[in-house]
Parts: sequence; C-alpha cells; structure tokens
Amino acid sequence: MKKDSRLTRAKLETYSSEELLDIADEYGIDAPDDLNRQFIIGDLLALADEMEDKERKKEKEPIVLSEGEQEAININVLPESYNETKINAVLQNPVSLFVWWDLSEWTLKKIHADRADLRLAVYFFDSLESEKPCDTFDIQISLEDREKYVIIPSPKKIARVDLLSQAFDQSDILAHTQKIVLPKGGAIMAAKPGESLNASRVMELSGAAELLRKHYNKYRQSFY
Repeated sequence: MKKDSRLTRAKLETYSSEELLDIADEYGIDAPDDLNRQFIIGDLLALADEMEDKERKKEKEPIVLSEGEQEAININVLPESYNETKINAVLQNPVSLFVWWDLSEWTLKKIHADRADLRLAVYFFDSLESEKPCDTFDIQISLEDREKYVIIPSPKKIARVDLLSQAFDQSDILAHTQKIVLPKGGAIMAAKPGESLNASRVMELSGAAELLRKHYNKYRQSFY
C-alpha cells in the first residue's frame, strides 16, 4: 500500500487492521501484529501532525542560496542602466529599424541643467564612405524613452541614427550608431501614401502596411 498523501482519522478508520499495519510499516512505525488498531491509528495521526508541523516551519524559513546560485541569478538579471551614454540600432525587418539607447548619470544631469530636449536624428547616405547625408528626419523622444521603432520611408541605401540634445539653438550629438546597410528595394520600400501597396502575402502578414500607415500619421514629412 502506498503512503497516503494526508492521514486523517476518518480515512484511517476505513482501513482494516492488516492495512493499518502496512501503512505503519511504510512510515517506519514498528507496530506488533496484535496491537490494537486504535493505537496504530493514534501513532499514525501523531506522525501526521509532526510532518505537517515540519512543513509549516520549512515554508517560513528564508531561502538561503549558495554563493554560486546567487552569482548565477545576478548574471541573468540585466541592470536597468549601464551608466553609459550609447545608442544602437538593428534592422527589425526590411522597412524598419529598432533603436535603443542608454544615458549616463552625468549626461542626464547635464540635460536637466540645460533644460534640453532629446531627439533622434535619422540620416541616410548614398554609400558607406559618404560624409554628407542625402536625407534626414527627426523624431522627438522623452527622457524616459529608451527604445524606438523607426520606419525607413522610401528606398535608401545606408542609415545612421544620432541621439541629440537640443537646448534653444544649440544641438549636441550625445551618441550615434554605426552606419547600417539597408536591404534593396521591393514594393514595400517604395510605398507612398494613397497608393495601393503591391506587396507579397508574407509582407502583408508581417503587418508592414499597418506600420506604414501609423508612421505616415505621425511622421508624414519623412515620406516626401
């Protein structure tokens, strides 16, 4: 007979004397074969109370981690900030970039002191060697923002994103990404407001059309 998940008097009373002896044996209780069944039930109930008491105490005890376990947890938990002013960008899909950045404590203090605003400046170049951009547009961001999806509005070759602070007429570059080579054309890359989007089924399922519509509503100047 297997150990009972919970020993109660009502349940134990339903067992025969022989079954009670088997249960007692499984729980390590040495009971003579001729012992009165009520004594066996009493021993089992006392053991059950003792086991429940140990479980309650165990639940209240604080979990103590070894040095190795705590170190593993610390490694897997990323900090909210690395206290470094930096910006990065990767292609999310052929028509959009995912941009994320961080601000150091010193940079944040300077922004507050200058009462500056933050923005992203998205530049497009004809080649990796080009120093002068062929097109650009800005996106206003808040001090709390740390990431942004940026639509690539029309066929472009190279992109770079700068993180800027703007105080009155003074604009400072806080950080910038590397130049990113963009994928070549396709119907979705040449999409314009008011025109039918002749995209593949896969591109339609990606939600690119809805993404373009939202981008046009917020940053329509970048389509011209």
